Amino acid sequence: MLRKIISSVLMGLFFVALAERVVSAQPAKKNSPPATVQSGQLPPGQVKLTPPTKANEIVKINSTSVTSGPFQVGEKLSFNVSWANFPTAARMEMEVAGEGSFFGRQGYQLKTKVQTVGSVRSMFREVDNQYTSYLDSKTLLPFRSDSAIRQGLKNEDDSVILDHQKHLARYGDNSEATIGAEALDLPSLIFSLRLRDFSSDLKAKKISTLYGKQVIEVEVNAKQKETVSTQAGKFQAIRVELKAKTKDKGDFRVNVWFTDDKSKTPVLFTSKLSFGELRAELTQATVKVPNKVNLSPVDTKSGEIAFNNPGNIGIVLERTDTAPSEFETALPFSIGETINYDISWANIGSIGKLNLNLVQRGMLDNKVVLEMIGEISTIGTVRSIINLNDTFKSYVQANSLTPLKTETTIHEGKRNKQIVATYKDNSVRLDNGTHFSVPANMLDLVSLYYSIRASELTIGKSQVFNFVDANHRPRSLNVTVVKKESINSALGVREALQLDITNLETNQLMAQTWISNDPKRIPLYIVARLAFGELRLTVKTAINTR
Repeated sequence: MLRKIISSVLMGLFFVALAERVVSAQPAKKNSPPATVQSGQLPPGQVKLTPPTKANEIVKINSTSVTSGPFQVGEKLSFNVSWANFPTAARMEMEVAGEGSFFGRQGYQLKTKVQTVGSVRSMFREVDNQYTSYLDSKTLLPFRSDSAIRQGLKNEDDSVILDHQKHLARYGDNSEATIGAEALDLPSLIFSLRLRDFSSDLKAKKISTLYGKQVIEVEVNAKQKETVSTQAGKFQAIRVELKAKTKDKGDFRVNVWFTDDKSKTPVLFTSKLSFGELRAELTQATVKVPNKVNLSPVDTKSGEIAFNNPGNIGIVLERTDTAPSEFETALPFSIGETINYDISWANIGSIGKLNLNLVQRGMLDNKVVLEMIGEISTIGTVRSIINLNDTFKSYVQANSLTPLKTETTIHEGKRNKQIVATYKDNSVRLDNGTHFSVPANMLDLVSLYYSIRASELTIGKSQVFNFVDANHRPRSLNVTVVKKESINSALGVREALQLDITNLETNQLMAQTWISNDPKRIPLYIVARLAFGELRLTVKTAINTR
């Protein structure tokens, strides 16, 4: 149910895909914020939604400014974390999530998640942290690292670009740090150790590692071979000791046991702290080869398609003119852009986060396409009710933003499902055999978000958008630009355009959004009222915007 709630307004401007859930109009309560719908813009009796705070209001803003290796794509390692007298304090997952072109570079995507559970979560602190590292396929050094930190009241998202040639790490707030030529981040450190020879390569070696906005020297020492027992079984393993000093967290020492075989799988982590020992035991190791769409990178300088993955697509593409069209050049976004949102629901507060990324530009079915990804997950107490991690990938034509193919991956509790949809000849065909006819220029959820940003936004102008919703059903919306006003946001005070979104079938107001009135056209605030409460998306960070 929660996935449907969040997915309804997923990806930006509205996305209340389930029209039957829209509540009928009700008078606003006396203590409700004043409505911003202008008279005459909407039919009488429409739902009034909570607007963003205006620039002159006093508000409290929570500002935040490798298949070639011993592990393979699709590998997921799950750990149970015990602490002191709590046998199950948290869960940790380490995953080689993907291989391909990310942000214009060939590489691997690593994901690490940490989540407190049970008594520790309720008595001490709710922790829902996710770290994503992107490793260059040749050097296996990280070139980008994204973090989403959810620890109690702490709610931060950040990205860092690692430029090893210039010895610089650049953060989302434009700050910089000097790094070494082979600097790692914490998630890639563990995977890097798996590539090394424990018999000789790790003797008293120091590895430069990015730790937040510090660069620390992690001293690595390989110790003796031991038999260790975990919840996944007994293993012959080599103990590796990691020691480092930090400016604000003091010294730390961690022991990691890697299996004494080709895979060098980490099976046990221990660390003795002043408040008790932490122990992370492997509970499960799985490998699931992900379905993926392989794009042939576009060489915009030579105008030639670089086909460096023979067999993935099956056809060597011929030389073609790949210069961006006038349409593509005029778009308010470009490859590398990442926008993060906090999702709040009714009076509960923050329940989830949404990340939108423009990942790469390449060729698919002899067409130049853009790969767009939306990731949505629950956080905090809601996550203990439903653990939601969904990914929406869209491959859209660069000259129209209409999709050729989409991939929907659902991880909801024990439910795991992947749906591939192909858009062709005014029809949509799912990989389960279902197909249906659609109008020309049909969109999906992700391309809808970007298409509205790319449309002509003139006050008083209305436009109709046809799209396929989260449940793969055709929908139609009318988007009207109502007015211009200044609002507060995590990006600062911004002049924004208010857009009203109505369902063409019911003529009901479904949602409203405020988009920055500048060349970047960033949706700053999105609100939708559903039968089960109002859902709000608030921008947290916007990185690498055009």
